[in-house]
Amino acid sequence: MFAEGVAPTGVGGAAEKSAPGLAQLAERMGGPPAFRNPAAPETIRLLLDHALQDWRDVVARIDRPVLMVAGRESQLWPCEHAAAAIADNPLGRAVVIEDRAGTWSPSDQLDLFNEVLLDFLRTTSASR
Repeated sequence: MFAEGVAPTGVGGAAEKSAPGLAQLAERMGGPPAFRNPAAPETIRLLLDHALQDWRDVVARIDRPVLMVAGRESQLWPCEHAAAAIADNPLGRAVVIEDRAGTWSPSDQLDLFNEVLLDFLRTTSASR
């Protein structure tokens, strides 16, 4: 899937559109890192490593509450991956942000993401 970088999928929002502050920050730091170029060798190696890893056994051993948030319109990963990632962790919770949320769901839907995060923090704090 990532042999030539990140192909445009037409789904979800591009990071540059959904998180314009990232582009401004990169400019102030002398330009975006090489891995932001979807065809850069650094990007391809990073994405291949990320795509081939299976972290479920690691997540299962975390002894603290774990929140996995996915965007329904993710450009790269099915949103069901969030639930699969925490399935073996009794302290895990998966939430899918449904409306106009892609891989960058915290930026695509900042208010909804913040609601999800605050609810998770309130719930986990109350149960401790």
